[in-house]
Amino acid sequence: MDADEIRTLLGENTFERAQKYRRRIQQSSCTVNEDGVRHVSALVQGSGPNCYYTQAWLRENGSFVSASCDCPYNQNGEGSYCKHIGALLLMDAEKHPAEPQQEPPKPDAIPGVVRGAAALHPELPRKDSYASGLEMLFGRKWRGEAPESDYEARRLLETYQQAALDDLDPGREGQQKGFAHLKPELTMLPGEQPWLRLRISDGGRPYVVKSIPNLLEDIEHGRSVSYGKTLSFVHCWDAFDAEAQELLHLLRRQVNAKQSMETNVVRTYRYVAEKGPAGGLPLTGEIFDALAQMYLPGGELGGYVLKEGLPALTMTVTRKRGGVQVEGHPALGAVHGLDYDYLFSEDTLWRLRRADCARLLPAVQALCGKSLFFTNADATAFCSYVLPELGSKLTIEDPERLLLNQIPLEPVVQFYLDVPSEMVISAHLEFLYGEDTVTPFAPAPAGLLRDARAENRARQLLAGYLHPKAGNPMVFETGDEDEICRFLEEGVPALLSAGEVYLSDAFRNLQAAPPKISVGVSVNGSVLDLEVDTGEFPVEELRALLRSLHQKKRYHRLRDGRLLRLDDSMEVLDELNETLELSGVRLKDGHAQLPLYRAPSLDWALSGQSGVRFSRDDAFRRISRSFHAVRDSEYAPPESLQKVLRKYQRDGYRWLRTLDGYGMGGILADDMGLGKTVQVLSYLLALKEAGQHLPSLIVCPASLVLNWEEECRKFTPQLTCVAVDGDAAHRAALSATWADADLVVTSYDLLRRDEELYENQAFYACILDEAQAIKNHTTQKYKAVCRVQSTVRFALTGTPVENRLGELWSIFSFLMPGYLPPYKSFCTRFEKPIVQEEDPNAVRRLNQLTGPFILRRMKADVLKELPPKTENLHRIELEEQQRKLYLAAVVDAREKLRAAKPEDKMAVFAVLMRLREICCDPRLVADNWEGGSAKLDACMELVTAAVEGGHRILLFSQFTSMLDLLAKRLDEAGVSHFTLQGSTPKPVRAELVRRFNGGEASVFLISLRAGGTGLNLTAADIVIHYDPWWNVAAQNQATDRAYRIGQQNPVQVYKLIAQDTIEEKIVALQQAKQSLAETVTGSADGAILSMKPEELLQLLEDEA
Repeated sequence: MDADEIRTLLGENTFERAQKYRRRIQQSSCTVNEDGVRHVSALVQGSGPNCYYTQAWLRENGSFVSASCDCPYNQNGEGSYCKHIGALLLMDAEKHPAEPQQEPPKPDAIPGVVRGAAALHPELPRKDSYASGLEMLFGRKWRGEAPESDYEARRLLETYQQAALDDLDPGREGQQKGFAHLKPELTMLPGEQPWLRLRISDGGRPYVVKSIPNLLEDIEHGRSVSYGKTLSFVHCWDAFDAEAQELLHLLRRQVNAKQSMETNVVRTYRYVAEKGPAGGLPLTGEIFDALAQMYLPGGELGGYVLKEGLPALTMTVTRKRGGVQVEGHPALGAVHGLDYDYLFSEDTLWRLRRADCARLLPAVQALCGKSLFFTNADATAFCSYVLPELGSKLTIEDPERLLLNQIPLEPVVQFYLDVPSEMVISAHLEFLYGEDTVTPFAPAPAGLLRDARAENRARQLLAGYLHPKAGNPMVFETGDEDEICRFLEEGVPALLSAGEVYLSDAFRNLQAAPPKISVGVSVNGSVLDLEVDTGEFPVEELRALLRSLHQKKRYHRLRDGRLLRLDDSMEVLDELNETLELSGVRLKDGHAQLPLYRAPSLDWALSGQSGVRFSRDDAFRRISRSFHAVRDSEYAPPESLQKVLRKYQRDGYRWLRTLDGYGMGGILADDMGLGKTVQVLSYLLALKEAGQHLPSLIVCPASLVLNWEEECRKFTPQLTCVAVDGDAAHRAALSATWADADLVVTSYDLLRRDEELYENQAFYACILDEAQAIKNHTTQKYKAVCRVQSTVRFALTGTPVENRLGELWSIFSFLMPGYLPPYKSFCTRFEKPIVQEEDPNAVRRLNQLTGPFILRRMKADVLKELPPKTENLHRIELEEQQRKLYLAAVVDAREKLRAAKPEDKMAVFAVLMRLREICCDPRLVADNWEGGSAKLDACMELVTAAVEGGHRILLFSQFTSMLDLLAKRLDEAGVSHFTLQGSTPKPVRAELVRRFNGGEASVFLISLRAGGTGLNLTAADIVIHYDPWWNVAAQNQATDRAYRIGQQNPVQVYKLIAQDTIEEKIVALQQAKQSLAETVTGSADGAILSMKPEELLQLLEDEA
């Protein structure tokens, strides 16, 4: 058989489905019997998980004999040919292509041929293959005396028989909304139209959409489509998220326009006489819809009366030998718009809502204005499948009641569910017609007309969840635990909506009642006593239940075989289990002890849960209130600072005191410039006034040691502060004074060198300033601060997360060792799900754990009086010679990156650093460069104009050699300036800051690393970033040297970017990575994540 013969055998709709199922064929085989008949068989996967045994018999020359399939549609040869049979025949046609036939003689050579319009009628389907096949099967000559329904009549029946099962996909009920996402991919070709393809996913692996028109058609018809093992769902509009729906509606217009054009081109090519009127314009469906909407109020369009809704339809039924003749009135044509369908007669046009007429339209098109013959058998099927769709919209003129007497009663579908053996569920069907009860495949009582459509739908519904029992197709069953759980959750509700459901006692007892849980928490010194009571639920099963919850199972199987549904009411147990696992403890006889620092997260996890009774003692309630209402706590700032601290700073002081009162640590993560230093100093002063005699230790970058000493002298002169500096001997001498001091300030590097000095020294509080310095927990710096002996620990940082969530883990492991899970477990539980999978549950749980111990306020929220800050991106086009040098360097960079290994981090970044230096000034890489620098010229224009306007400027660059070039140009222009680099001694640094704030110099040249932290330069009102850095947080810190408390003027920030270079890619990456820290702290401090050579190579893909 060839494709046309298969299409004729199946009908157009089934043939189209068969083409899609060609890929689902499994385990095919082919044998030839003695008569030369070829037997082809295979397993064909259905729309769900079931596979159907399909077979076909073909003669040696490929002509069709017979076929069968055990799917509900074909019923082992009893029903119509299905899409599985079609797929098998198409596979065979590919393997055994038909031999080319001799060209038939021309019509002129055939005596009696009819010429003219009569020759245009389509040839009726051939019947020789079918008749010959019957002869071979039954051993007698089949002469075709028995009547056959018209070809169009059979196609109409096939359409409605298949449509009757299309909406029964078990995944339709309970399917989530908005989970499917589409990602467009463009292919741009020079001189050609752009091409677009789609990838579809549900958040997991994306699959390529092989046909956009087929995707839209599947959505229109609500079909279930499988893309692979991990993605299969019912396609409907609400299954897609909002962005995907918008994209699909746009593509729908394009596809509709394309199809309209192709149809018009084909029609014009084939039937020249059917061309439109001279000057006419073919309309797309979208335009025709708009035109009808425009003229609908007037009720007339282009000579047609325009109406909405269906016209009055009449169907006349007359007797004919072997069957009935059916004729529909009036004669109607149909056209399709984009959102509407239309019927038209000679003078009237009816607009139909597609949703209201989708199942009705095929029958109207097949019947109205036509006369179709149905055999008696097909007439019964017509009454079962087609007439129910027409319903009250059709007037039937049937004086002899040839059809009316064949309309079956609608049965009451009865589903009987049982558990015949352990972990096996079964179901069987019965149909109640009045007082008669019948079962599938059983003969009906005499005179009873059965509703084949309703019975097939019921069987198909069961087959979507269970499997026909071997040897007894009337019973469906399964013993697979996952399938049982799915049947309980989705299948039983679907059966209830389709008929009556009867449960045996065994089935009714299959599901266990949820446990009644009560949790009691009390404070016992420095620990929490936790009591969990599960009522009648066996305590020994609790551990297995918690494991199932952690594995996100929908049901848990108890030891007695019953199933417990793990719904939202069980979420509290999962939260509780998470808290227990983090603390490394297990419930023993319903009891456990937890560290006191678990109180805030435990209170957050259990409060408001509907499935648990939560009781707390007074001490636990006090802890809860302390964290929920910090500003209302009884801690008052020291008298000397009452008028100094702002309101939000007083709240920060109370937060520090609250954590200190419970022996807990935390991160003060206020935005840069909000005065974290003075909040800590007020806390330390309060400790001294409360009688605390142990010194406290401040560890900070070397550039801030003197700043802490100065701030202490300014705000809290009552505190004795020792700044650790000088050589080793001097530092050792200073250590003898620590016991009498209130505050010791040292740098990270000196702490690491002087570890022996700190071994026997006890501190009350150990506070890390710019705590991102210990973001890598494998460094000696991190290990040194963790060895410090202190009662409480705090961290200060405006950027708790710069690159990775692992940095947050490092800080917390210093603050409260053991509070977060071990690093590898942290990455598995939180970092990977949040960063790679964007899992909202992981985000919620991490915030639940860390939120009580992070205080984060932004300038925009607490400093309403701070003047505005405006950021400007200033793009600069490289001059011609500079551009040529840059492009040559790009070619060299690509080669080196392709050859680089993942571990060659420094070599890889050196390649990209060279490109960035060329963007700044070619003299940074070429000593003999005689050309100019477009960025340097643009920067000087900006600086000189600003200085003439009376502005003060901070000018940042990462390259100290670039600062030297800038200083030289400023000298040539007569602009006064200071320079601050990493090599600038600390006393000189402090003096330069003081002189600049005092009004000396117009420009302060600062290296980004040296001036990013600890400087207060509010005398400046313009900040220029000469070159972008990978880490946007570092740039923001530099900007906040000017934009902080004390700034009286609006601040302008200029970022100079070389156009069409890697600098533009750096800015784009900065913006793309800002969400990571915001996930944890609620602010945007993102930075460039660690990248592999191939990812860095991607930065250069568009450079030419």
